[in-house]
Amino acid sequence: MPPDHPDPPLIQRWLVPASPVAHYTHFEHHPLQEEPGARDTVLAGLTRLVFDYHNDPSEYRSDLEWLGFPGVAAELDRRPRAAATRMGNFGEIVASEYVQHALGYDMPIVRLRYNPNPNQSMKGDDVLAFKFGQADGSGREVLVGEAKVRQRFATDVVEEAYEQLSSSQRRPIPTSLTFVAYVLRREGQMEKAEAVLTFLNTFLPHRKRWLLFIATSNQPRDPFACVQQSGTCPDNLLAINITVANLQTLVRTLFEAEVVIDD
Repeated sequence: MPPDHPDPPLIQRWLVPASPVAHYTHFEHHPLQEEPGARDTVLAGLTRLVFDYHNDPSEYRSDLEWLGFPGVAAELDRRPRAAATRMGNFGEIVASEYVQHALGYDMPIVRLRYNPNPNQSMKGDDVLAFKFGQADGSGREVLVGEAKVRQRFATDVVEEAYEQLSSSQRRPIPTSLTFVAYVLRREGQMEKAEAVLTFLNTFLPHRKRWLLFIATSNQPRDPFACVQQSGTCPDNLLAINITVANLQTLVRTLFEAEVVIDD
């Protein structure tokens, strides 16, 4: 997990609960908005967060020191240059931070660092998070999420995310689970890898939770109406929509701003 030392965490200093604009009975809904005036105070931290989700800071610094000149910094930076990929990754990062710091889930790896082609969206679940619970299996949860980011809200974006999440429900295990375990093993984190793999053990039952995460610049009147009306809403679904002013400009700034690695 990227460093996020302040208390409260950065994500909760920037995004706060918003007044609901619609009432849903089939699932839990968390509407969020920017804390008024907070963007200027969190912008540097958000920029570093985006950088850290794409780059291992110690590896990045080591590569610069080995090469011996700063002119290659932009080439080493794995933040994508493609606008659509930036928007998608931004959604994945914000959703990941929220489920960790607001909901108490554990995300053992920073998966965007392992994207073989940083300028394309990474395959697999947008969000995969865990509550490892107790040795007897109690309190165990896995959360699988889809994140979508658009300048303006459109119902078909929610429908697309919901269909992708529905496809995940039909799979016996989350797409990215074995990948997470593989990376942990490769990095020598054997205990955490084994904890992830226990979610394949049918003798240790766990709760599944599903996440729909939508970010837009405008505030939709009824963002998840199509889900409420679908008649096929899964148990334990959490729907989150966030409203962020000048979203495209913010994303471009976060992915292009220079980051100095000095820690």
